[in-house]
Amino acid sequence: MSIDKELREELRQVADSMHCPPDLYGRVRQSYQHFVNEKRGRPMKKRMLASIAAVAILIPSAVFASSYLADEIFGSVKTIEQHGGSQESYQEIEGMLQVAKDKLTEDELKEFMELFKQMVQLKLKMTDEKGIKHEEKLTKEEQQQFEQLVSMLAPFFEKINGAAKP
Repeated sequence: MSIDKELREELRQVADSMHCPPDLYGRVRQSYQHFVNEKRGRPMKKRMLASIAAVAILIPSAVFASSYLADEIFGSVKTIEQHGGSQESYQEIEGMLQVAKDKLTEDELKEFMELFKQMVQLKLKMTDEKGIKHEEKLTKEEQQQFEQLVSMLAPFFEKINGAAKP
């Protein structure tokens, strides 16, 4: 046998005969746990900061991206602008609809939105591109329907604004 093999064999026998004290295993395990915890802490901080930054960016963008209630009525701002309205009047209607959403129950809001949409469709039909109303554009049935809608919506408007007229 070569000297290397003899030395290796002798060291293996001595190592097998050695016994470590039990508390040494505990200290090694504790040192390893400490090392692992330190390593975990650094990436967690980075992840935490990244997630906070993502939330800070996403929440405001979600607020701006949320749909307008007025879009359910008109489809878009362009519809109201084609009938003599403006961005400001569209925003006023949106504000009124948001107040309605806050003050009315879910069922009331659903009914209000349906009736209001019908009334607005008739208003758009009788309004020209300069914003002037021409009630004669409506048929007699449509005029009666419009009056009915106004009377049906009156309690909702009273609940929303106190005494606002449509």
